[in-house]
Amino acid sequence: MALAKVSKIELIASEKYKEKILELLQNAGTVEITSQKEDNEEFDRIKKLQETELITANLEFAVNTLSPYAKKKGLFTQPETLSPQEVKEKVTEFDFDSIIEKCKKLEEQFTKAKNKKVSLEDELSLLSPWKTLEIGLQNIDSTEKTALFIGTIPLPSLQPCKEKIEKLGDLLFMETVHKDEKTAYFYVVFEKEKEKEILKILTENKFQAVEFPQANGTIKDYCESLRTELTEQEKIISSCEEEFTKLAKDLDELKIIFEYYCWELEKLQTERQLEKTRYSFSLIGWVPEKNIPHIQEKLQEVTKEWHLRELQPEKGETPPVVIQNQNFMSPFEAVSRLYGIPKANEIDPTPFLATFFIVFFALALTDAGYGIMMFIMMALVLKFFKLGEGIKRLVRLLMYGGVVTFIMGTFFGGWWGFTVEQVPAWLTYTNEAGEQMFLLQKINPVTSPLTVLILAFILGYIQILFGIGIKMVQNIKAGDKKEAILDNGTWIFMLLGWGVLAVGAAMESAAVSELAKWWLILAAVLLVATQGRDKKGPVLKLLSGVVSLYGLVGYMSDVLSYSRLLALGLATTIIGMTVNILTDLVGGLPFIGWLLMILMFVVGHFANILINTFGAFIHASRLQFVEFFTKFLEGGGRELKPFSKKTKYIFLNNNS
Repeated sequence: MALAKVSKIELIASEKYKEKILELLQNAGTVEITSQKEDNEEFDRIKKLQETELITANLEFAVNTLSPYAKKKGLFTQPETLSPQEVKEKVTEFDFDSIIEKCKKLEEQFTKAKNKKVSLEDELSLLSPWKTLEIGLQNIDSTEKTALFIGTIPLPSLQPCKEKIEKLGDLLFMETVHKDEKTAYFYVVFEKEKEKEILKILTENKFQAVEFPQANGTIKDYCESLRTELTEQEKIISSCEEEFTKLAKDLDELKIIFEYYCWELEKLQTERQLEKTRYSFSLIGWVPEKNIPHIQEKLQEVTKEWHLRELQPEKGETPPVVIQNQNFMSPFEAVSRLYGIPKANEIDPTPFLATFFIVFFALALTDAGYGIMMFIMMALVLKFFKLGEGIKRLVRLLMYGGVVTFIMGTFFGGWWGFTVEQVPAWLTYTNEAGEQMFLLQKINPVTSPLTVLILAFILGYIQILFGIGIKMVQNIKAGDKKEAILDNGTWIFMLLGWGVLAVGAAMESAAVSELAKWWLILAAVLLVATQGRDKKGPVLKLLSGVVSLYGLVGYMSDVLSYSRLLALGLATTIIGMTVNILTDLVGGLPFIGWLLMILMFVVGHFANILINTFGAFIHASRLQFVEFFTKFLEGGGRELKPFSKKTKYIFLNNNS
């Protein structure tokens, strides 16, 4: 499926129908408005825009403030589905302004109390080591003849420091108030004439002075007052939280109203981009060509005073991109969109990666039991959950993956990590080589890993050839037949020669191998002769042609990358077998063995399917992005961003 054709349009209509037309376009959600006109704006329009911005910001503040206090919703609780009209009715019926004001006042009290609480806790923490100090806070100061130092010192320095100070005379007193693992808390009282000497000793021992609050009574008394105040702040915080919890009962209504004002804000911001006259307005934008008739039909229902025409893009202007795929193929966009958006002149890679991705995904799991589980779980999610479009695509993709994994797992004999010895005999058979296998199993990846590795290489080889072929077709359609034949065509010819060589080796056919030899020689000559054609001079042309042969190393390394499929498939199988072994071991325990056995089996296999599904998705995607897309896709396009009613908290039932 190609990218949707996007047209540039200009719409001119009567000014008196502007509101209805903007509402129509927003409901349609298909037009990206790009015209820009912000000069000479009317005061009323600017004022309305600012008021709407303020309301939206206040609603967002209220939603964010109340969300932590709302009742937690159950796992299966789904967002509400509403029509635009139902949303508008809630806005007119619900008094959200009073809730916003209450939130603001409560938030101010709450924040102030929390900050005060932190401050009190910090102060208590600092004063706690000094609580046994008997000196009143009002007396911690120097007198006419005495001075006092109070503070901390590293514990190892305490005794040496004390000894040096005591040698200075008898008229001083040093007392240790508290000790912890690293620090000593003390004070020293001394004659003022000894101040410099004592300060020097203390400084040499990393003394840090402590300042105490201005208050009466002991530190213990002061700390009690702090605790009393701390209790008061905690009561205020608790009271605010109770009020927040009451207000949070209306959180769902606030979210709906927030959605509405986001739509209004986008509408007003879009209105600023319109060209206006006294009686009319015009807009320029991008729209998928297939949607133009629908828009014209809706416009006709509003008024006949309009004119819509298609415009040619300006020089250097690149249209936005719209990816469109049939319903069956759209889940694979979950992969292609991870890579990025193709440019407008490129192709949508989604249909081309679909078969390769789903096969690689299944090869990386190769367990039919896991495939059944995945299909059932994803089908249940689709049936019972309302999902956004992006998540829905991913879930459907995993459901497809479950089906193909079941088929691939049956082919490779993967059934929840069981071996043929662990299942009833009627579920197995003996093949021509005398190996016992599951019914319908053709390959045992554990005993024949080389077969799976060769299969992975063949699939990779095919995909790489296919990617170069896509690029060749693109160049032909773009009118660059020379590049298509001399670049893409010669490399396809070279890689096909290597395929013939591999077939000859597998068949042990001298004739096929001889054909392959001359094929590769001819391909190398063609590459040397053509790849340096843009260089000046015969020497540079020849050298560039020879160097181009190094590209073969890149293609071969790309093919080798597909070996990861074998590694991932074996990992799934071996981990599953390990879970089963552990299940058997715990099952032999007395009394609770049967319970542990069930838990081990369920939890172990669930963890295995979860981890390896994630790994299979990542690595199957990587093979597309690195080994496949690079052959024909550059990416970097810009997706169409239509003027629409985007939602965050609800599902919108918009049938307009």
